[in-house]
Amino acid sequence: MRRVRTGARADARGGAHHAMSAKTRRGADRPRGARRARVRAAEAARPARNLPRWRWRTFPVFVAFVAGVLIDSLFSPPTNAAGLVLRFLAIAGMGYALAHVFVINVIVAGRLRRQQQAEARGDAEDEWVDEVVHPDER
Repeated sequence: MRRVRTGARADARGGAHHAMSAKTRRGADRPRGARRARVRAAEAARPARNLPRWRWRTFPVFVAFVAGVLIDSLFSPPTNAAGLVLRFLAIAGMGYALAHVFVINVIVAGRLRRQQQAEARGDAEDEWVDEVVHPDER
């Protein structure tokens, strides 16, 4: 165990102010992985629970966060520049979320429906091309 003098106060006080090194903490003299191994062993001894594995970086979580920030900024208006920037980012995020929902539910659903209709007519799957064709051009 070794104590180290640090800072200007250490010189002024004549060494009365000591900083504790990492080895003075309780249990620091053990090998680094010993605590981790004990925790893993304790976790392995406990009965396993069937908890869901949460996926936090998903679209529904993003929408919930953006909606929460936007609603909060509407009920308690921001008073500084950081609050205004956060409100602007929440509005932009909500715009992105609405555009994403529109594209998935309207554009992609229409493509899938047209592809299924083409397959039902007997068109080959590899020949089917997603293109815009107006009724009067047929």
